[in-house]
Amino acid sequence: MDEQRHETTALLGPAHPLLSDKEHECLSSYVRKCDRRLMFYLCMGYATDSLNKMALSNAKIAGLTSDLNLRGTDINWALGAYYLGCFVFQLPSNLILKKVRPTYWLSGSIFCWSLVTILTAFVTSARQLIWCRFVFGAVQAGYLTGSIYYISFWYPRHMVRRRMGFFFASAGLGGIWVGPLCSVLTSMDSKWLPWQRIFVVIGAISLLWSLLGPFVLADYPDTASFLSSDEQQLILKIMEHQNTVASTQQVRFVQVKMALLDFKVWLWTAIDFCANAATQVNGMFGPSIIESHGYSPQTAQALTALTNFMAFSGMASIAYTARILRGSSTAIALSNILTICGFLLALCSSNPNVHILALFVFSFASPQPAAHGPAWQMCNLQGNTKPAMAAAMASAFGGLGPLATAFVYRDEDRPQYTRGHLVCLLMTVACFVVTLVLRRVLAKENRRRDLDCGDLEGMSDEQVQDLADNHPHFRYRL
Repeated sequence: MDEQRHETTALLGPAHPLLSDKEHECLSSYVRKCDRRLMFYLCMGYATDSLNKMALSNAKIAGLTSDLNLRGTDINWALGAYYLGCFVFQLPSNLILKKVRPTYWLSGSIFCWSLVTILTAFVTSARQLIWCRFVFGAVQAGYLTGSIYYISFWYPRHMVRRRMGFFFASAGLGGIWVGPLCSVLTSMDSKWLPWQRIFVVIGAISLLWSLLGPFVLADYPDTASFLSSDEQQLILKIMEHQNTVASTQQVRFVQVKMALLDFKVWLWTAIDFCANAATQVNGMFGPSIIESHGYSPQTAQALTALTNFMAFSGMASIAYTARILRGSSTAIALSNILTICGFLLALCSSNPNVHILALFVFSFASPQPAAHGPAWQMCNLQGNTKPAMAAAMASAFGGLGPLATAFVYRDEDRPQYTRGHLVCLLMTVACFVVTLVLRRVLAKENRRRDLDCGDLEGMSDEQVQDLADNHPHFRYRL
């Protein structure tokens, strides 16, 4: 409680009165309600997203390749089509969120991708499979960035990073489930082929979850029926100071332009691009890598529960590692170093056991920068439109990183996968370098503002709001 009181007081600043003990209790009650209701739904939704994304990699070793007569890079195109769909539809997704009720947008995204996954069970050719995955990426595009933006206007700035950690960790939770589930589905007898059962059952699970959305989610804090009036007034007070009250603000195209021209946003996007390339190796090719060392498809699917548990553990730790290491940038750099060690281990040995160990190492470390990056970014952006646009940019262009991964891990390179490991190693090194550059840029800007607080005299309230994180009193978190 003392730590929360200190951080909240620092957030409100000297221009605001200190929160009373009653207000701190009210804030704690508000956060508990949001965590139990909103965060739980968002996290489980993202876990089902992970199930749906990994369905293809598990279906691949369950007979999909032979039954559809896939040749050459057909499966790589199917894996990559998802990220192309995300890229095309990612940028406008958060702007649409400003026009559509978040409750319907987020639960509707889950509903749509669930239907696409179920329909994928009935494709009969490589072309149909590729198009299904493209559409899956298109309808899923709004959920990740929409959830990130949604979290940012429900929680005070200093609380966002921990919630982001839980949110991204839930993807690993879905990964833990998908391996054993697919192993069971592959072993069952029914009129459907094993890979068809995988798509139908996983799609049905997420579809059922989507139907709960309209009853669980609320659009904005000041319109949420599950909050008391005192809780609504308090969070409105904090969010007004942060300039993140979403319900009363419209899309500001001046802030869209600011996001596009802010080179710091592009550095965060570069971090996402490089980090995501390594992050998706386990999700897209984990079952294939394990199977290539002589394991049966069912055993390989079951073993991915362990690699995904490593990914879950890594992502669940991000809220705490950032605090212990005093900054997201340091946490990203450390996880980059661990990821590099994992890929070097895979490249420098031909021993199958060492390869499996390497898979465990980079499955644990590589997802952390992909989770730290968006959390770091959202903690350092203000305004009602700039954070949404920046999140969409990072997710869209950053999401192209796995597109490269989809084409460098080829069946012809089994079991070493030298080309794929080398590309991901180089991308991780690039992520490490960009992180250090961005940290230096933010620290330099903070020092400049400490020396020159700026002059807001003569500016209207609207002009001050449009300064966003360029406001002279704003300080970046490292």
